[in-house]
Amino acid sequence: MRLSNFQNKQFNKMLRGYDIQEVDMFVNDLLSYCQTLNGEIKTLEKKVSSFEKQEQILKATLVTAEQTAATITQNANNNAKHIQTLAEQKAIELIKNTENDTKTYRSNINKCFYNYERELRLVIDRFYSLARKHMETLESELTDEIRTTVSDLDMEFNMIPKLKLVTNNSSNTETKTNPTADKFKERETATLLGRVLTQDVVNSEGHLMAKKNTVITPDLINSFIGKGLYGELIVAAEI
Repeated sequence: MRLSNFQNKQFNKMLRGYDIQEVDMFVNDLLSYCQTLNGEIKTLEKKVSSFEKQEQILKATLVTAEQTAATITQNANNNAKHIQTLAEQKAIELIKNTENDTKTYRSNINKCFYNYERELRLVIDRFYSLARKHMETLESELTDEIRTTVSDLDMEFNMIPKLKLVTNNSSNTETKTNPTADKFKERETATLLGRVLTQDVVNSEGHLMAKKNTVITPDLINSFIGKGLYGELIVAAEI
């Protein structure tokens, strides 16, 4: 039923019915109340319509937000994968560069080591060469010095008076002499003079003939020759 039905309503007049004025007032009040309710209903309908529009907008916004979130998530995943791929590529490249740098560094170290080794060998070779030359020089100088010393000893020996060698011969018969042996013995005897005995000299019976640190004199030599202990004297003198 519409509100216009109430506005245009006509009542039949009857005898002994309700008060017409009172009914009209009531109807007017009812009509006024209905109009108020109708206004509120329209307002509520407008609000509902507005809410429905807002709901649609919210739904559309939510869908858009979900799509945007999905797009952002997808983009983030793609970016993450891309970043991860780039990071892996950079890591691989860095590892390769490091390996190359390490190989280059090792190669340089090996080159430096070989260069140092070659230089060290050259230094050692030069050192050995100088050492050999020095040894040859020392050997030559020592040889010259020995020759000079031997020559000086020969000269000194020739200037020493000849010693009379006493022989222990029980038969008083003359024996033939060897000039070469006599000359060697004379030189050996001259070498003994002035030396110091390094040990005690005893005869075959164990008797002490000369003590250690005794200076060898011509008389001592002749005494040992006469007693047949010339060899022991040479051993004790360590010629």
